[in-house]
Amino acid sequence: MIVMRVKLEPETAFIGKKFAYLFFGIIFSLNAVTFIWFFKLISS
Repeated sequence: MIVMRVKLEPETAFIGKKFAYLFFGIIFSLNAVTFIWFFKLISS
C-alpha cells in the first residue's frame, strides 16, 4: 500500500504540472488573440 502511494505520487504531480502548463498555454493564447484583435480594431 505504501509502495503504491509513493509510486503514484510523482505521476499525479507530473500530470498536474502538465495540466497547469496546458491551462496557462490556453489562457496565454486567448490573451494574445484578444490583444491582436483589439489592436487591429484600434488601428483600422
